[in-house]
Amino acid sequence: MNNDNESKSSSANEAKEFPEVTAFQDEFTREFLESTEPTREGYYPFLSKTGAYKMDFPEGMKINDKSYSIDPDKNSEVVIFSSQNSNGPFIDHHVEYYSFINDPQHGRDQIEGRVGVEINFEEVSTNYDQKLEIAEYEYENSSGIVSLITKDGVEGQIQTFSSLRCSNDMEGNVCKGQIEDEKAEIKNWLKSIQLISKESE
Repeated sequence: MNNDNESKSSSANEAKEFPEVTAFQDEFTREFLESTEPTREGYYPFLSKTGAYKMDFPEGMKINDKSYSIDPDKNSEVVIFSSQNSNGPFIDHHVEYYSFINDPQHGRDQIEGRVGVEINFEEVSTNYDQKLEIAEYEYENSSGIVSLITKDGVEGQIQTFSSLRCSNDMEGNVCKGQIEDEKAEIKNWLKSIQLISKESE
């Protein structure tokens, strides 16, 4: 019993040493974060458990441990994380890695089939030697942004799905303004996702 109590106390003390943001206060999310030093304001370095990609992780979000999945051979991984901000739009991100899907058109078709509406991808320049394609769409009371990330010489691809919706008590015009601001931030965040060779990790 004493050992258990000491272990819990030690964990609690360690938690106090982390930045006071949602991402670090959540124990499961913390497993993916490589450093307490931010990559830029509001973001911390994330490394997937497949070792297949890195990205900036938003400090105000946490990963849903019950929805997280990884293939035993690390050939696929699904990471779902959401915002905890009650004063703005609810934002939900799905970042999905598939080592066995290499054809970009297959990826585009798969994404379009998932969202259920016709979408048009546009290629966006990034700081990495890879291809980032982004598309926006609207559905019911939500807005969506999807992306496809591929890289020559690296197996697999990353598909992302982001949804934004307002709470019922938000005024329409206020909500629309915040949604547009968040869309711009999401597009910028997508540029941080870096597909890497697992063999180099």
